[in-house]
Amino acid sequence: MQHIRLRKIFQKSGKRFVMTKNKSLSKFAEDIAAVMPEVDANTEGQYGDGLGSEDEPQQLSLILDRLKQYDMWYEDVRREVSYPSNGGKCDVILPDGTPVECKLLRYWRANGDPEDYMPKTVLSPFHSNTLMTDAYEIHASEFNHRGGLLGLFYKRSEDDRQTVDNLPERYTPEDLADKIARDIEYWYDVNASVSNISKVKGLQHSVHKRGAAITWEIA
Repeated sequence: MQHIRLRKIFQKSGKRFVMTKNKSLSKFAEDIAAVMPEVDANTEGQYGDGLGSEDEPQQLSLILDRLKQYDMWYEDVRREVSYPSNGGKCDVILPDGTPVECKLLRYWRANGDPEDYMPKTVLSPFHSNTLMTDAYEIHASEFNHRGGLLGLFYKRSEDDRQTVDNLPERYTPEDLADKIARDIEYWYDVNASVSNISKVKGLQHSVHKRGAAITWEIA
């Protein structure tokens, strides 16, 4: 019997939102958002207290450690697992076998300056180890389970007047999530769907005050 992928697509503010069938990816984003405020409050960062200033491996490590206390399901999470067909490492394998690659979606450095490398590491299909190339690696891998992506998004507080230089109204987790899904489909002809966007606010770092955990399903 041919496997049929079921999706629910609906419109909100002119954007495409997709509810995917992979419940573990949606749960992953929701649970990360649930524990982020506590992890943030207990993080004494090198560049200011709070989770937002830490690098990607440290953020993922701190979040996963807390998730194992939050929900026993995460006790079987695996980190840095080799791809079956090459020597690369996948960031996370969820307990149900879902492989997940992670990237920070962080426009500002801890000192408030724009992070010039962020667009490349997230949006470029022409460089290695970007969110785009991660998506293709997940798609082409020989894991026994469909994979996904995790983006840890950060933004300034609502009362902070400084914002992105261009199109600040489009720097939202919803817009970025939708753009990334469309870019993956454009560059690689790979089906990418936004699985969940779970927001957090009130984080303690002076720059990275708001955030979101975004997951995508890659078919």
